Amino acid sequence: MTTHSADLASPGVIDPAPDAFVLPFARLRPGFDPAQLPRFGDLAWRLALISRKEPHRSLVIDWSRCPAVLRPALMRAAFAELNMPTPAVLLQQRASRSVTQPASLRHYFLVWIRFASWLTDRGITELAQVTADDLQEYAEQLRPSGRRWRTDAKTLWVISRLWAYAPYLPERDRLVMPPWEDPAAVMTDFLGTNDDAPDGENNIPIVHPAVMAPLLVWALRTVLDLSEDILAAVREHRRLLDSLPARAVPGGVEQAQAHLRGLLAAGQRLPASRAPGATAVSIKYEGPLPPMANTFLAATLGVSTGQIAAARQSLRDELTAEDFGPGPVLDVPVSGRIGHAPWTSTLGFDDVDTLVLHLSTAVLICCSYLSGMRPEEVLALRRGCCTRTERDDGTVRYQVTGQHFKGVLDEDGNAIPEGKLRADPWIVLEPVAQAIAVAEELEEGEQLFTRTLFRGAKRTIMDRTGLSSDAAVERIRAFTIWANQLATAHGRPHELIPDDPDGAVALRRFRRTIAWFIYRQPGGRIALAVQYGHAATAMSESYAGRSKADMLDVLDQEKGLALAETLTEASERIAAGETVSGPAADRYRTAAAEFSDRYAGTYLGKRELRALVANPRLQVYEDPKAFLTCNHDAFTALCTPDRDRARDGGRSTPDRSRCHPACANISRTDSQITALRAEVARIDAAAGAGLDPYPIAAREQQRRAHLTDIIHRHHAQRPGADNPEEPR
Repeated sequence: MTTHSADLASPGVIDPAPDAFVLPFARLRPGFDPAQLPRFGDLAWRLALISRKEPHRSLVIDWSRCPAVLRPALMRAAFAELNMPTPAVLLQQRASRSVTQPASLRHYFLVWIRFASWLTDRGITELAQVTADDLQEYAEQLRPSGRRWRTDAKTLWVISRLWAYAPYLPERDRLVMPPWEDPAAVMTDFLGTNDDAPDGENNIPIVHPAVMAPLLVWALRTVLDLSEDILAAVREHRRLLDSLPARAVPGGVEQAQAHLRGLLAAGQRLPASRAPGATAVSIKYEGPLPPMANTFLAATLGVSTGQIAAARQSLRDELTAEDFGPGPVLDVPVSGRIGHAPWTSTLGFDDVDTLVLHLSTAVLICCSYLSGMRPEEVLALRRGCCTRTERDDGTVRYQVTGQHFKGVLDEDGNAIPEGKLRADPWIVLEPVAQAIAVAEELEEGEQLFTRTLFRGAKRTIMDRTGLSSDAAVERIRAFTIWANQLATAHGRPHELIPDDPDGAVALRRFRRTIAWFIYRQPGGRIALAVQYGHAATAMSESYAGRSKADMLDVLDQEKGLALAETLTEASERIAAGETVSGPAADRYRTAAAEFSDRYAGTYLGKRELRALVANPRLQVYEDPKAFLTCNHDAFTALCTPDRDRARDGGRSTPDRSRCHPACANISRTDSQITALRAEVARIDAAAGAGLDPYPIAAREQQRRAHLTDIIHRHHAQRPGADNPEEPR
């Protein structure tokens, strides 16, 4: 007799029959296929069926990987994890819950399988044979594996779950209490000192700025500039597909034959197909013929695709490969531009599916990066989620409402798989609202991001339409390739998207990246706490932390590249004979000479850039607004109030908002003096127009006198130069 798992959910010892259903019906996804439900005797359990969130993989746990002697015991423990109330000892622990997500469950069971393999290598055939000494030995052998301390601690916590469910299991399956669960014990007694980064640091690597900048440029360009053309192509594509008859029409083959012969008689070539999966057709003597655009021709003529194929087959002896031309082109004008040129000459019928994917990916990038949503949150967005509100003061706000999942528990501490509506909507920029509007036109259902977006999408064993995070990674990779092709074709090498040094660009890295940038703006901590919905700014600081993901390396690299660019320009100016004036003129020339001797013409890797940043003689910073170069010395810089404490962590870079004209770190070149002359001319023009109020005009004249004095003093240091007439 078949026993359902719900019949075994009452407290007591469990020993399911082989035909007992493993997954509780109360947690199954709506619309599931009963034939796919795993039974206790199966070696493969498909856990994704208990996920209410669409973007999930199959998440299969393969029990054949577990040693045979311990397999029944672990399968009973896993059955208890899925169906029995969570033991109180686990609910009392931090971050424990009585219902977990299928991905976490699969991780638990895999940890148990690795633990079982370790036990069988020591001749242990029942969990009841395991001693506390065995568990201590297992804990001690984890650290040499080279994983993070926190990862090993979580592994031991998962082993504790196996012990916690012991009251539900037969005596032979009951694990002894792990020694790290003793109230007097601490995890460092078993795993050694925690050598991880400080608590609160987020270890997800940001997308490198050199990658994120052009990636966002192309995503915004696709959404704002190219989407109108792509959507027009989508509408025409759908119109043609909708015009296909459901069955063959009378005389359709003859009509198709006449049309094909008419094209050839007029000197035109037959449209070939570039659709994925299109195959060539072999003929007896002439070799293969290119695949023909049967769907396009059928939609154009109002006949079935089978009738087009039959017409082509009847003409196969008359056709050669030269009779076929490029793919069919849609009758859609191209209005989008990249720079001053149209972004593409034509929009092909067979290109629509790919363009739709790229446009949807661009929308996904914009929404993920510019909102700070978690991957599961952005993938769960629904039609109508974005609203526009115009306030009384005339400002406009765009709000996005949607589900959130992290930490969403019911009153019993159970995770709510389908999440719940976020109390505070995400406040987004107008481009995000425009991107969501594009997604709503692309998708025909309620979800904005689906894996069945294009007609070539393959069906899985489950009727699932949600896009997964893994599939999003592949779409971002394909979008990057496409964007780089456009950048190359339009002669825009500065917009090429390089490979990220930390690997594939995943959705979860966008949230981390935008947090890193926001945190460094005025009021950034508060902005993060509001936008990300954190209860405290400490959580926001974990997203913006620098000790993980090589953030210090990224900062040093960016600072080093800026210094290298400034010093390269300094060397070029001096080589061109420009005059350098100011109290730090000699230091400016010395820094340019040292940089030229040590680094000019060489590759500046991470080591060289770190050395450049650390060299106190090469701290040269341009300040275009002040028309000067700062040769920064923290001990003499007048912009630094705590310069007397420079050795104790004082500011190591100039504060451009406090630049003092009497500072000993200032130098100026002819190029900056040219900019000064232009500023004096602007002041003269404003004075001649007479539009400034008297206080502003008087202050501008005082500033003009100061700038003119700087120009005179700079000119006086030019060797052998006569003083030209300067502005008076």
